Amino acid sequence: MKIFKHMKMSIFTKLTLTFLSVLLPFYGMTLFLNQKGSQSISSEITKSVKSRDAFYMQTLEQEIKRISQLFYEFVVDKDLMLIGISENLHTADLQDKVKAMQKRLQMVKASSVYVEKPMIYFPLMNRMMTPSDMPDYDKLQNQDEVDRLSRNVDPSRLIQLKDGRLFMSLRYPMNTNFERTPLFVVMMELSTVQLQDSLRNVVSPEQGNSLLVHTTENWMLSTVQDQVLLEDLKALSEAERPKDVLSGAGSVKLDKTKYWESYIKSVPLNLTLFVYIPDEKVLGVLRSYEKWVWVMLIVSIAIILLFALTLYRIIHNPMRKLVSAFRRVEQGRFMPVTEKATRDEFHYLFAGFNRMVSQLNILIHEVYEKEIRSQRSELKRLQAQINPHFLYNCFFIMGGLITDKEYGKAYGFVHYLRDYYRFITRNAEDHIPLEEEMQHAQTYIDIQTICYGDRIDVELEPLPKDLESLVVPRLIIQPLIENAYKYALSCHASQGELWIHYKMEGAWMYMMVEDNGTKLDDAQIAALSAQLVAATSRWEESTGIINVHRRLQIMFGLGCGLTLSRSQLGGLCARIAIKQQDELEEAPCTE
Repeated sequence: MKIFKHMKMSIFTKLTLTFLSVLLPFYGMTLFLNQKGSQSISSEITKSVKSRDAFYMQTLEQEIKRISQLFYEFVVDKDLMLIGISENLHTADLQDKVKAMQKRLQMVKASSVYVEKPMIYFPLMNRMMTPSDMPDYDKLQNQDEVDRLSRNVDPSRLIQLKDGRLFMSLRYPMNTNFERTPLFVVMMELSTVQLQDSLRNVVSPEQGNSLLVHTTENWMLSTVQDQVLLEDLKALSEAERPKDVLSGAGSVKLDKTKYWESYIKSVPLNLTLFVYIPDEKVLGVLRSYEKWVWVMLIVSIAIILLFALTLYRIIHNPMRKLVSAFRRVEQGRFMPVTEKATRDEFHYLFAGFNRMVSQLNILIHEVYEKEIRSQRSELKRLQAQINPHFLYNCFFIMGGLITDKEYGKAYGFVHYLRDYYRFITRNAEDHIPLEEEMQHAQTYIDIQTICYGDRIDVELEPLPKDLESLVVPRLIIQPLIENAYKYALSCHASQGELWIHYKMEGAWMYMMVEDNGTKLDDAQIAALSAQLVAATSRWEESTGIINVHRRLQIMFGLGCGLTLSRSQLGGLCARIAIKQQDELEEAPCTE
């Protein structure tokens, strides 16, 4: 694809991005449609819930209004007035009126499922009339509650007593002079069971919960059986809502559970209906579909990565093998590669490479081999010159430590010497990782620390991770540190300082060895720098600094090597400059 053409990335990344660019739009469209479906269903559910709640509240208002109309029929009944002013209901002329009134109460009870027990209270006789077959006048058990019902002049008002029963009542006469005893009070106990059953018709207990809350009387009916959940839902219903909004629906959260809430207010009844449905009951199926889409997306991405990795290995492994062969050619090792047994495109590439290597061996074998032998001879000669450089005074220092009975230092000194001479006498490797070179430099510093003690402060900065695997000639840092100890720090009048640190600038890596010596002036430093330049083309016996400079130039080419300048500490700064190869440009198929 053109989008990947100018980007530096591996084949594996390109394959993965190509597959994902094809697959992700489909899954994105699926998730988008699922989201849109959820929004559409939520909108339809909101409309349905609002319509259902409105129907329930309208039905309840109409039923309460119809029941309240019955109160007005009672208060204009002349027979009831006559009974109210009587002092004895057992007279023969009142018995027929009492029975007729009881039949009316029975008809009122039968007229509505919400009416549990209609009754008439006569304060002058302190008697209660109920719709029984036989006249039964019950003594009042709670005079305070009867007085509360007797003071009501609004027949549509729902009053809850202490025991939880709901009543509607109306006194006669309907004046607000509560000091005057009424002739009678019509009372109707409402069935809380029927009201709760009607709430179950709004939403079934398996689907959710509903609350019917009186906003001024502070009472509530509910279908919730769990008291803890009931208290939590009650707290949700008491949340602040706009006073001018009579209905609404939305999502609310209780602890870790999300609920779909709808509510509608009845102004005439001062009632508010709340319905709470767990979110999983509303959109649970769609949520599970969405989760499955995400699972399929993750599985598909895993399959894509596996498939891309497989293709990557099919392409990458032979390509890496071919790139490694080209690198060997760059290093002067003209070795053929093993051809693949399969007859694919890489087989022809390997065959063509082997033919090229064979021709190159024939054409440049003699000149190239002579060049390599000459360079390796120079490296061995320079390395051999360094190896015995530090041997002469080691045993003298060790003898002094033993004589002074500093056995701990002597023991550590022996180990440092072991590591030191094991490193410099190893001839199998001309080039090593920079990490090993710096470990050897640290060993040398440890030896000198035992010799000089606290007279010299050494700061060796940690080697950056990116430079640990950089291959360099052996013994390029230790000779510079040794030169600083020998010529600048050993005879320093005050506290000696040695600082080894690193710096990266693009493809260039710099290693600096700085001291605070006072023996060299600017002219002498310039003369030493001139010796480095002049010694590059001559083969005479060289010093340790020139030795390091030559080997760096042989390995990394002109422009690299050693430069001398004034140190930030005041003494000499020996700076090694190495230009790193851009492996990504040289080998595009290598990760």
